[in-house]
Amino acid sequence: MKKTTVTGLEEKWEVFLVYIINLLGFIFAFMKYDYLSEDIKFHYKQSGTIWLVNIIINIATSILGGIIGTGILTYVSSCISIILFVFIIITIVKAFEGTRYEIPVISDLAKAIWK
Repeated sequence: MKKTTVTGLEEKWEVFLVYIINLLGFIFAFMKYDYLSEDIKFHYKQSGTIWLVNIIINIATSILGGIIGTGILTYVSSCISIILFVFIIITIVKAFEGTRYEIPVISDLAKAIWK
């Protein structure tokens, strides 16, 4: 059997794993293996970008929360996290169907970051 993912799992299960644990997507996005399909590389990059966005939002919320208060910032941060989680679920379902789903802003950001 030909290995098509980093862990050796089927692509749909690897996609599930990297979206549930976004840090893995970030780590796997740096790998330059020839045997990886373009689809799985895309999912690694998109998942890694979600992880980066969440980290940046949390850091900004922490810094700005101390300066201007945490009320509205916590609300906005929570809303963004919930929206990203819904898109993650949609992406996982689409991966199990065998299609690629690009999260609207995240996929463009991923393409710009992981050239």
